[in-house]
Amino acid sequence: MSLVQCNFYALIHNHQQDLTRMIEKRASQRHRVFKGGTITFENGGIACTVRNMSAGGAAIDLDAPVMLPQSFKLSIARDRFARHCRTVWRSDKRVGLAFV
Repeated sequence: MSLVQCNFYALIHNHQQDLTRMIEKRASQRHRVFKGGTITFENGGIACTVRNMSAGGAAIDLDAPVMLPQSFKLSIARDRFARHCRTVWRSDKRVGLAFV
């Protein structure tokens, strides 16, 4: 790889990092996790995998795309964690939650 190519790749990589910092809108830092959880609501509950968490919310993975109510509770039994939350974004089986 030539010096020009190396400089080009470094420039692109640094530009992508700068864009990521500019786009990030979370009020608190998120932490990657991989924990089993449950979302519960009036008519039942659904198992989920908690992928990341912050003081203000979490991202979870579901086994299948399902309709969720406007608000529900996220619980992680092993951590004795339970928070009421609402959906703020969704991408197929991944759901972003805000704690309320």
